[in-house]
Amino acid sequence: MKKRHAAIYISVIFLIMTVGSYLFWDISLAQYCRQLNPVIKKIAELITAFGVSTWYIVASIILYLFFHFVYENKLHAARFLFVSLSLCITGIFINVLKWIAGRYRPVELFNHGNFGFEFFRVGYEWASFPSGHSQTAFTLATAVTLLKPRWGIPLFVIAGVVGISRIILTSHYLSDVIAGAGIGILFTMAIKYYFDRRQIKLTEK
Repeated sequence: MKKRHAAIYISVIFLIMTVGSYLFWDISLAQYCRQLNPVIKKIAELITAFGVSTWYIVASIILYLFFHFVYENKLHAARFLFVSLSLCITGIFINVLKWIAGRYRPVELFNHGNFGFEFFRVGYEWASFPSGHSQTAFTLATAVTLLKPRWGIPLFVIAGVVGISRIILTSHYLSDVIAGAGIGILFTMAIKYYFDRRQIKLTEK
């Protein structure tokens, strides 16, 4: 029951933050970031690479297979399965939501004055909401924190910096990043709940 309440609170908080950002901050923040020093943007380009999901998914699947079939360590195998499922399931949901929402990226605001949603559009220009990089960073931070709680603070700081890099590069609006982060956290919690219900051990205690 406590986990369910926590999920509801997190959902409400992230929903309010996402809507508030869309209504009041997205445009002004995007326009501000557009004028930032190129050096800052170069740094952001390096940081944003940590939000690419491909290598995390590949690595976690390989490690799951290794610990399941070669080293035969059930605990480690379950952990890497949990991480890979969290990244894959959340990533699939994010990409479906991007297509449904069809939100214009900031570049469309700068070049054509387009802001908002054009539902069921395919293409880079209409794939702003939510941020996939933020989803990956926060999914990974949540998953590892659930396994190793003492790593939580630095991991979420890194995830937050990855999200900020997407805004600095004007690849996404603030609301896209907030939504991606919220979805990453909530879906990972839901998958952890599924593992708990199936009594699949993920921690040593």
